[in-house]
Amino acid sequence: MELKIKNEEIRKLLDVESPEFPKYATQILNLANQNAQATRPKVVGQMSELIKEFYW
Repeated sequence: MELKIKNEEIRKLLDVESPEFPKYATQILNLANQNAQATRPKVVGQMSELIKEFYW
């Protein structure tokens, strides 16, 4: 089973505005995450386990 919710829908439900970032912010954030390896499973956990923990 796959659950997909668009960011726009989440923002609408939470009544949150879309953020505006400076022109090169995404490239800088991607480089920082790559260097820090901050998005590795050992750091954040396995996504499948996080989803189970959140929904069950």
